[in-house]
Order: sequence, then structure tokens, then C-alpha cells
Amino acid sequence: MLSRLMSSSIRSLDRECNCTVRLLDDSEYTCTIQRDAKGQYLFDLICHHLNLLEKDYFGIRYVDPDKQRHWLEFSKSIAKQMKSQPPFTMCLRVKFYPPDPAALKEEITRPVQGVLCLTPSSGSS
Repeated sequence: MLSRLMSSSIRSLDRECNCTVRLLDDSEYTCTIQRDAKGQYLFDLICHHLNLLEKDYFGIRYVDPDKQRHWLEFSKSIAKQMKSQPPFTMCLRVKFYPPDPAALKEEITRPVQGVLCLTPSSGSS
């Protein structure tokens, strides 16, 4: 019985992996996800953590072992997109800039975009 419980918990650990996402202010958000979780699940976790409602302007980027940058595709499994082993490291980035930032509906979106606009290295990540 005990061995069955232990093997069940080991299998559960094999299906989970850690992710660290660097946010726009350089703080980090770390979470544990299922190996088969899709990008949308991680993105929703981050947006919930930040109370971010205007999600359309943002995306998650990662760097592969060949130093190539990619946008995480939300409809696909995270583990299948990453060419490295867990723990996975990614960055929240602005994907689209609104033509008129003053027209943003949510107060929280403006400072988040402002942080990125004022960061000198924002174009390199």
C-alpha cells in the first residue's frame, strides 16, 4: 500500500515542473505547472498575479539553447515548445503597443507599459 502511494506521488512529480517568469519590473514569479500545461494557463496565472485585465498587449518570451528568442504559443504545451529541461525560465514582455496609451481602460496596464518603455534594455529581451 505504501509503495503504491509513493509511486503515485513520484509519478505526480514527474508530471509537474517549475517555471520562473521575469516580470516587467525585473521581479520574478515562480510557479509549478503540469508538464502538459498550455501556454495560456501560465499566461493566465501571471495576469491573475498582476491583476492585469488588458492581456492583449502582452506575451511570454523564452530563449532556446541556440540563443534564439521565441514567443510562447498559448495554444501549445509549454514543455513541447521549450527545448531545454525544467525548470523553465521565461519573460513577460509587451507584444503590442497601443496607438494611444492614454486610451487604455485599466489603470494597472499604464504603469506596466510605462515600466517597459522606460527600461533601456527593453528592446533586447
